[in-house]
Amino acid sequence: MVMPAGNEPDVVAMLEDELGLDEELTLRDTHGYELRPLDIREIKSVIQLEINDALGGLGSEIADDRQKAIRYYYGRPFGNEIDGRSQVVLTDVKDTIEWVMPQLMRMFTGGTHIVEYEPRRQGQEQQAKQATEFVNYLFMDEQDGFRILYDLFKTALLEKNSPGKVYSEKKYEPMLERYNGLSEAELGLLLDDEGLEVVAHDVEEKTLGRDPETGEPIVEKLYNVQVRHMQAHVDVRVAAIPPEEFLIARRTIRLDDTTQFTAHRVKRTASDLIAMGFPKDLVLSVPSDDTPEFSIGRTERLSEDETFPVTTAERADAASREIWTTDCVLRMDTDGDGYAELHKFIVAGENTVEILDDVEISHNPFFDLCPIPMPHKFHGMSLADLIMDLQLIRSTLLRQMLDNLYLINNQRMVVLDGEVDLDDLLTSRPGGIVRANQLDAVRPLEQGQLGPMAMAMMEYLEEVKQNRTGITRYTQGMDASSLNQTATGISRIMDAAQVRIELIARIFAQTGLKRMFKLLLREMIQAGVKDRVFRLRGEWVTVDPSQWDEDMDVRIKVGLGVGQAQERIANLQTILQLQTQLTQMGFGEFMVTPANAFNALEGVAEAMGFPIPEHFFTDPGDREAPEPTPDPKVLEIEMKKELEAARLELEKERLSLKEREDALDAELRKEEILMRERVEMARIESQERIGLQKCEIDREKNRNDAQRKREAA
Repeated sequence: MVMPAGNEPDVVAMLEDELGLDEELTLRDTHGYELRPLDIREIKSVIQLEINDALGGLGSEIADDRQKAIRYYYGRPFGNEIDGRSQVVLTDVKDTIEWVMPQLMRMFTGGTHIVEYEPRRQGQEQQAKQATEFVNYLFMDEQDGFRILYDLFKTALLEKNSPGKVYSEKKYEPMLERYNGLSEAELGLLLDDEGLEVVAHDVEEKTLGRDPETGEPIVEKLYNVQVRHMQAHVDVRVAAIPPEEFLIARRTIRLDDTTQFTAHRVKRTASDLIAMGFPKDLVLSVPSDDTPEFSIGRTERLSEDETFPVTTAERADAASREIWTTDCVLRMDTDGDGYAELHKFIVAGENTVEILDDVEISHNPFFDLCPIPMPHKFHGMSLADLIMDLQLIRSTLLRQMLDNLYLINNQRMVVLDGEVDLDDLLTSRPGGIVRANQLDAVRPLEQGQLGPMAMAMMEYLEEVKQNRTGITRYTQGMDASSLNQTATGISRIMDAAQVRIELIARIFAQTGLKRMFKLLLREMIQAGVKDRVFRLRGEWVTVDPSQWDEDMDVRIKVGLGVGQAQERIANLQTILQLQTQLTQMGFGEFMVTPANAFNALEGVAEAMGFPIPEHFFTDPGDREAPEPTPDPKVLEIEMKKELEAARLELEKERLSLKEREDALDAELRKEEILMRERVEMARIESQERIGLQKCEIDREKNRNDAQRKREAA
């Protein structure tokens, strides 16, 4: 029955209770294995057995295959050469790998980012964006990522599997600091730090003034000190490992956190080990194991550099003595709880290892790349494996052709014994004389010509190589006859070759590189890398990787070849045109954002081979888009419409004004008529009043006259 974690029953205690035993029991299975803590001797024995039994070690077939591939790459003799015969060696392995490498490097380093992190939980979008920017900066700028990728890819194409590891180193280095003008109190606070060591000091006196009571000068002592302290810093690194320095357990199918045993042989100086925190007496007592120095892979790799073998074991400077150590990662139940925990051991020594460090870890720091993985096994195939036999056959054919030419130009002769001066015959010079007693005493031995047949066979083998690798004359730009071929046919041939290379790139991206960047993120978080400042798009940004989520998804960006890049540029330009049309139609507000347009432009720049699009375009971020500039033709039409509307409005205003003027004229005329009528009426009324008044005056006059007459009478 499987018990939940944390609720496992104490089996030993249960058995003791049932049997009534007080003494400690050791659990054994039917084969005699015991669940108990391992002592240091047993741990050393397990580590030594794993190292001796691992794949890739000294004398293994894998090591022989790698040595053979390196020899073929450098075009070194096959070992079947005959003195006096042609010994030319073709370099098919090197030619093929060197044609593939530029395309692979362009695919991975031609853009702004190699890796992108994607959040798994809501609200982690900003973390994922920061992790993407910082990890790309850390890998490409601080870690020399281009060289790391180059070493990984080339090793994989040549030597089957290319191992690497992600690790962090916490080193303590002596730092000198000087403090001037310290008071006694400040000096005391400084010396309270136990990690400080005073290297040099001096005292100076400073007069502050005079005592007002005694008149004595007031003097203060100031201290100048130089101190040494051990400063700790953590570096997270990615390393490409030479295959001969990498070990892995037999029958391993895949390299991951469940792998039983992996190891890396590392040459470190005694000074490096002391800086890593190991005791000096332990480091100086560790024996030097030079066995990895003479591995066949390392010997073959360095044989032409005139730097092999090299050892510093006998140097008088003990701190510079080089010691071969082995970083072992294996699962082992050292505490006897029934679970094999993942441990990292640093060991040294030849026949019996000495354990320098033992740490329980959460993940395996190793990763690997293989261009042609084989199902259900760890070691796959390399490009060199596909064409090494062809290099041998083609070199043999070329040797035979050259030998044949030598024999044709320097023919063997049939001579009659005693009838020819052999000294004259063996001296070959233009216009030379050969003395003979008979005219037919010398005749050439017929030699057949191998040229046509051998050239046909060489051409056939070249086609076989092209079919195996996908690298053709067309992809190399070397076939002059391709000028007479149709563009469509050449494009199909190049696309087919590109697919083979793209498959290798996809395999690299989805296997080794994906794991590498996953490990890089996890190592930064677990190593406690904090408050790192780096330059992002011209601005200084501070990030805290310790707060990130180590389970973020990883996506490796793989670029394209030349032909596909042109096609991608054309497609992106079509997208930009559609975005422009949508904006002009009025749909841009909710269908095309500034970020959408920037993404399209960024893709165009990357496809054109410009790795930093920010040199040409500025990321709008969350800023609102400005009002789009309309099409001039649309502006002209709109202006005509506005002018026509203004003309109609003016005409309407003119008509309205005319109507108002006519109405006003009519009103004025009406008022004028009314005024005239009123004036006429007033005139008539005035005349009537005047007439009445005149009549009244006349009557008054008449009355007055009548009155005077009466009075006179």
